[in-house]
Amino acid sequence: MKMNKKVFRYSLIISLLLILISIILIMGILYEYFQNQLKSELKKQADYISAAVSSEGISYFDKINSDERVTLIAPDGTVIADTCADLDKLENHLDRKEIQLALQNGSGTSVRYSETLMERTVYYAIKLENGNILRVCARQNTILAVIVNLAVPIAVIILLAVGASAILSAKISKNIIGDEEREKREQMRREFTSNVSHELKTPLTSISGFAEMLMHGDIEKETVVDFSKSIYDESQRMITLVQDILRISELDEKTEFEQEQVDLYDLAENIAERLQSEAEKSQVQVRVIGEHCHIFGVRKILDEVIYNLCDNAIKYNRPNGLAEISVRETENTVMLSVRDTGIGIAKEEQERIFERFYRVDKARSKAIGGTGLGLSIVKHGAMYHNAQIHIESDIGKGTTVTVCFPITIK
Repeated sequence: MKMNKKVFRYSLIISLLLILISIILIMGILYEYFQNQLKSELKKQADYISAAVSSEGISYFDKINSDERVTLIAPDGTVIADTCADLDKLENHLDRKEIQLALQNGSGTSVRYSETLMERTVYYAIKLENGNILRVCARQNTILAVIVNLAVPIAVIILLAVGASAILSAKISKNIIGDEEREKREQMRREFTSNVSHELKTPLTSISGFAEMLMHGDIEKETVVDFSKSIYDESQRMITLVQDILRISELDEKTEFEQEQVDLYDLAENIAERLQSEAEKSQVQVRVIGEHCHIFGVRKILDEVIYNLCDNAIKYNRPNGLAEISVRETENTVMLSVRDTGIGIAKEEQERIFERFYRVDKARSKAIGGTGLGLSIVKHGAMYHNAQIHIESDIGKGTTVTVCFPITIK
């Protein structure tokens, strides 16, 4: 028990530290970049408006969008024109930092925060040829506001870290009886740890690479958006991987779940509807055939079995292909089959596809974001229900995976 708590404590601390460091690095780099970008845009805007004011005079203020705060200030601090405020209610601006800097150096920048510290306003002032000061400003969320907006996803990631640490500590602390069984489990643990490390290293390396490039700056705005999307995609890949690891760990531990009568046909139709969007993107038709058949089992696990089989049938299919879920009952068996018209699986690889992290087509799996754990979840889910799995596949013709559930009357 003490060993379990010790492992849990250390693994949780390490996980939380990694999460905290990643959040600080990514947010710090992106925030600094967008801050510099905002200042650069304000400078360009001020240069443009100052040229227009010098050419057309104060009348140009009537043409400026009212949503933009632009102010014209005399050398003594008196406000001459303002696009968003009544001149009679504005106090003298001579003591403003950006005005002082503009008078001394020709231009100046300052930042002022709201009372709640959730928003800040960035001011940029430039001295005109006639001695007047033109000032533009823009509002920006503070880091505190960004953190508040990200509170829910951060909390979810922390909860996942707590769950993963608890499962990891329980597995490490568990007593293994028998030398042969101990060696076998140790070998499986090493392989699992190695695979998990490798799978996590890839998205972490990508995130680190994108963050490093952003850190150096001088990147086009469109490229920053692309980098941000890539960082988000890799983060989602990590979250999906952790979720799959947690599912397999639950099944490994043979956790007791609540069982009920489940209609596999209704469940299959529900899953087909949930995957319809992905199927349309892949140009694959999904359909459910057969009859209403009930088995006594765990709805959550059965859902994951059917979902992963159907998801694979879509991902590894061809354009205009078919993914078909069939539910039929024989004398004492309920047969669930998922058939696709996809790329197929070679005979020599069919026995290995249910191994953790094994991928038939590694390049394609990476491109579609597979974790390599889907069919392992299917295998463990079938074992939990004392079901048998059969596979038929030909290269270039497609694959059919059939799960045979024994009928149990409860």
